[in-house]
Amino acid sequence: MQEPTEDDHTMEIENLLAELTLDEKASLTSGADMWRTPTVERVGLRAVKMTDGPNGARGDALLGLGDATACCMPCGAALGATWNPELIERVGSVLGQEARTKASRILLAPTLNLHRSPLGGRNFECYSEDPLLSGRTAAAFVRGVQGEGVATTAKHFVANDAEFERHSIDSVVDERTLRELYLLPFELAVKEGGSLGIMTAYNRLNGTYCSESAELLTQILREEWGFEGFVVTDWFSAGTTKESCEAGLDLQMPGPGRFFGKRLAEAVRAGEVDEAHVDAQVRRMLSVWDRLGAQADPLDEQETSIDLPEHRAVAREAARESMVLLRNDGTLPLDRRALRRVALIGPNADRAQIMGGGSAALRPHYRVTPLEALRERLGDAVEIVHERGCWTEHTTPSIPSTDITSAAGGVGFDVEFFPNLDWSGEPAHRSAGCDSKLLYFGPPHEDLPAAGFSFRALGRFTPTDDGRHTFSLVQAGRARLLVNGEVVIDGVANPPPGQDRPQAAHRRRYAHARRRGGR
Repeated sequence: MQEPTEDDHTMEIENLLAELTLDEKASLTSGADMWRTPTVERVGLRAVKMTDGPNGARGDALLGLGDATACCMPCGAALGATWNPELIERVGSVLGQEARTKASRILLAPTLNLHRSPLGGRNFECYSEDPLLSGRTAAAFVRGVQGEGVATTAKHFVANDAEFERHSIDSVVDERTLRELYLLPFELAVKEGGSLGIMTAYNRLNGTYCSESAELLTQILREEWGFEGFVVTDWFSAGTTKESCEAGLDLQMPGPGRFFGKRLAEAVRAGEVDEAHVDAQVRRMLSVWDRLGAQADPLDEQETSIDLPEHRAVAREAARESMVLLRNDGTLPLDRRALRRVALIGPNADRAQIMGGGSAALRPHYRVTPLEALRERLGDAVEIVHERGCWTEHTTPSIPSTDITSAAGGVGFDVEFFPNLDWSGEPAHRSAGCDSKLLYFGPPHEDLPAAGFSFRALGRFTPTDDGRHTFSLVQAGRARLLVNGEVVIDGVANPPPGQDRPQAAHRRRYAHARRRGGR
């Protein structure tokens, strides 16, 4: 049988587009939920799922708090430090495969903003301060990911290099600087990498919001660079209907839509927006879904966690190549035969600080702390002394799962979820191995109602330090902390006050623990 040609695919898309109603087309311009595009069952059009992020495909859960685990690659700044496009392409390939295990066809990466400001809170996601290095690295990453049938969304387009007032800040950049620095990484991601997606930035560029800039999205991106993919907003960033649509924005995320979707259909009927713009939006997205073969995925495809040794090997190689030794006075390499006592100093020595936060946070397949790794490597013949030295947290740290023992003797809290607000009846879902950071932006299981559910975490805490301990409860909604069955912080009867009063003092109670377990 003869393989379908490009003309055949084009014709299929045009036929499908002609069959869709205005409301159906407009619905496709906005997400159905946090991660998926809408379905149009009448014509058999399936949802396409996307996932964060730059150093791993974490799936549905936000901030790495779900049950699914993922391969954690070194952060963007580390990957840039390898100066190795061939290696980065293999990293991309691993993350493309990981995205497929999360039933996703779009990976929200790479992050191509530059290290230009100390206020760049997401600098760790970005490759470099150098636009050429960033662009060549990005192109390799894109080729690797998309070689696995997963689209990338190079972000955040453009000049999104500081987090200060991220939704309103105006990046004022002259033409030459814009072209030679800020735009170049994205240009290379498109021209050399072939990126099928671009994500717009929150900020304004020279007075115009990036998601409303026809100069960026149409003139530069599509007409000058020949970009053939789709343009998606950063989450909750679009703010207009007519301007964003006519500028060349295709998809507003997440859903349900605020400015696209139903409102876009209403704007067309009111004569404010030409329906041809909506057709162009949908055509571009359908073309990408077709190139990926996304519509052929199983309808009931579930997230899976597959920890492959070959993926570990690529992550380890990338981490090794990212390390740069500026000077060696003869101390390294250490002579293991001569070692008798080693001091390991610092707050991250006994914890695996292997990633940044936000869109890059995920639940890794495994964690190994430097302290654990050295003890295993050096053996019992070498004494390892650890001192924390200081605390680096700006907020109350969570209790690590490794400090918690479950009722069955496992690591981490056992969590029970109830389909009501008072923990009554039988749990509808259970989860194990969790630390004390329990945060859900929606029901963590299909048997839990979106209107309201409750959960209870139980475990035995064994302090690693003698002395007086302070327990602090940070809550959204109602919560309470019990130690040995006694309520020590009651955020149900006495919830924290509003922003006008100091909350920390009302959230904290003191309890003693001298290497005794608490439950």
